[in-house]
Amino acid sequence: MTAGKDIEEAFQVTSKLVFGKALEGLDNYENWLTKRVPKGRMKPSCMNGKMIYVPEYAAYRMIPEEKVADAKSFTELSQRKIDLDENKTETISSLSQKMGKISTFITEFEEGTNLDVVESTIYLNLAHAYRLVDCFHSKSIAYSFFSDNCDHAFGVSKSFNCNFCIKAHDSNDCVRSFEVDFSGNCSDVMFCHNVNNVHSSLFCFNTKNLRYAIANTVVGKEAYDKARKLLCDYLYAKLAKEKKLDIDIYNVGGKA
Repeated sequence: MTAGKDIEEAFQVTSKLVFGKALEGLDNYENWLTKRVPKGRMKPSCMNGKMIYVPEYAAYRMIPEEKVADAKSFTELSQRKIDLDENKTETISSLSQKMGKISTFITEFEEGTNLDVVESTIYLNLAHAYRLVDCFHSKSIAYSFFSDNCDHAFGVSKSFNCNFCIKAHDSNDCVRSFEVDFSGNCSDVMFCHNVNNVHSSLFCFNTKNLRYAIANTVVGKEAYDKARKLLCDYLYAKLAKEKKLDIDIYNVGGKA
């Protein structure tokens, strides 16, 4: 399945706000958006063949593919039992040999009110969501992990209250931002780590209370606008052509 009309439009709106021009074809950017984000994989339920989105993090990685099941199979699975031999004492070894009959793992979880949620698992109160794991109270969000109260967010991991963001990680209250990590209360920032109350800035690290800054140095609106346009034009051209970037917030600094 491919991204639906609503989530595709949300991606175009968000990318235009971030880069100045809209990117198209959300599915083409999956590998790039999930490079640093735990994601899932489509696998058939062993109960009925229904395709389900199975997480690829923590204990989920250790579940055999032939043992995953969908949530609607719970009632049937709960009725499975193993037969005990009444004529001899069962041992751990003998029981383990019989466990294959009931050892099935349900990897789906859904609660609350959800609208247009596609190929996702472990979620609550979502609207227009696509390929998510552990996301709650959000809308127009795709390729994200363990995030809450986000709107128009793509490739977001462990972030909260982030709106119109692409690739925000371990952050909160960020708006129109790209490649941010461990940051809060920021807007219109790109390639920033551990910043707070920073706005309209590029390549800032471990700082706070800045506006129109580049590499932690306030340069003023005119210089910032010029630098941002050059950067956005470069990023957009690379993404539109190659559907990926080799740089992100974790490697942009290179070696000292």
